[in-house]
Formats: sequence, C-alpha cells, structure tokens
Amino acid sequence: MYPGDGYGSVNTGKRQEILIPSNAPALSTITQIVSAGDATGDGKPDFFMTVGDTLWAFLGYNGATVSEARMVASSAWTDRDLVAVQDIGGDGVADIIYRTGTGGRLLLRTGIKDPATGGVDLVSLASAAASSGGADVEYVSSGWSTTTVRLVFGTPDVNGDGIPDIWAVRTDGTVRFYPGGRTALTSAGTQIVSNSDGKGWKYKMAIG
Repeated sequence: MYPGDGYGSVNTGKRQEILIPSNAPALSTITQIVSAGDATGDGKPDFFMTVGDTLWAFLGYNGATVSEARMVASSAWTDRDLVAVQDIGGDGVADIIYRTGTGGRLLLRTGIKDPATGGVDLVSLASAAASSGGADVEYVSSGWSTTTVRLVFGTPDVNGDGIPDIWAVRTDGTVRFYPGGRTALTSAGTQIVSNSDGKGWKYKMAIG
C-alpha cells in the first residue's frame, strides 16, 4: 500500500506490505484486481480479482492485513474483464459489471443481500443463475471489445446521480467518460482526452 502524498503522487518511503491469508492465491497469478469498497457489510474495504479462470474476493482489509481470501467462482473468468464491483442497482447491495470476450459486451450481475451482514451474499455473485435476476443483464450490447476499448475501469459516482460510472481508454488513444445507468449504459459517453495531436493515451499501460 502506497499512501498518497497530497500532491497527486504517492509516498514511496511510507509504503506498507499487506499481509494476506495463507489460502490466498499467489499474488503473481492475479490477472486483475478492483476495489469494491465495503461489499460485505463489515465496515472494511474488500477487493475482487481474477486469477486465471477463477474469481476471488479479498475481504476485510484493515490497513495492514486482509482478513479472508475466498474463491467466489471456480470458472468462466479467463475471457472476462472486471469493470466494477459496486452497487449499480441502487438497492444497497454490490453488483458486478464485467466485459465478456464474446461480442464485446458489458454484462451486469446483480447481487443478493446477506441478511446476516447487510452486505452482499457472495454466492449470488458466483454465477448468473445464483444472482438476483437469475441471469446476467446485457449492460451494453456491443462495441466494447479489446480491439476498440483497450482499458476499461469502473468508479464510484462521478457526475452526482448516485450511480457508479465507467471510464474507458479506446485504442485510438482517446479517453471517454460514461455515466452509469441502473440496468444499462444509456450514453455514448463524453470524450475527455483527445488524440488529435498524437498526445492521447494510446500507450498508457493502466487506468485507475
């Protein structure tokens, strides 16, 4: 963990190693990781990640350790990109937006509340059939393949409508902002960074 220095950078001198549970996958095998805020209702931040074909959750981060590492799903994640694990539907329960390698679509999986904790029941995020709707919802029908959108990243609400939003770096070097919707992405997005002068984000390695 690298704390911010208040000037738009990080303080490398105060970096801190985060201890993880013994059953966690090797960190070198993690292919993607996103922050989910407090998804489980224990008051501590959680993280979701893909490890090969599996989906994992690191639960209960307290600044120095992660309390639990749990495999959420054992398959089907090799050709998917996590976009966001946040409350999309507005019911106070975490959902997943992910990009599928088939058809360049974004899909929405809606979570179910765990009555014991008030957070999401992780079983409901393990598969489409176990989700609140019993099937993944087509959030965007096409146009989001890796040949068009190189990097995609979900964030908490940016434009003040209470719905998490999406940022994308397109392969032409432009950066676009997409305001989120409860069940679908309804906007074509707003270009934030152009590549008209060749100084866009075509060669940026990450966004976050």
